[in-house]
Amino acid sequence: MTDIQLTPEHAAAAARIVADIDEQLARVREAESRCKAAFLPLLAEHGITRVEIGYDGGGDEGSVGDVTAYAGDAVQDLPTILCDHFAVEWGGGITSRAIQLGDALSAFAENAASDHHSGWENGEGAWGTIEIDVASGAVTLTHNSRFIDYETSETEL
Repeated sequence: MTDIQLTPEHAAAAARIVADIDEQLARVREAESRCKAAFLPLLAEHGITRVEIGYDGGGDEGSVGDVTAYAGDAVQDLPTILCDHFAVEWGGGITSRAIQLGDALSAFAENAASDHHSGWENGEGAWGTIEIDVASGAVTLTHNSRFIDYETSETEL
């Protein structure tokens, strides 16, 4: 194996790229945190204890499915109220807009799936569930990747 030595210019460029990626990731995490801070109190105020949001994708398309809210074990309708939603714009700034709570939860789920599993909608795709525990504030993303696999054997006769 050959050990490649970067020139100082290339090393500096690589370091800038890594720093830019880290900075962008920090902005995405900040937007996720702000979203949680916006929707968790609203959910608790309306007696919702848990929310499940599914997503499914493949063939270069994907979508977030229904947002299901629970009060204990019973399904409960989401209230028709506005919630602030935060997103990272193309230029890197974080923007906010008030949208329906269900839409804010769907957008949060789509952003989270894309952030943690970029390309989940491509190729064979993936599916998963985002579960929000309102009391603890924990958000769990369970992700399932699809792929085609095969096994080859060769025998000389």
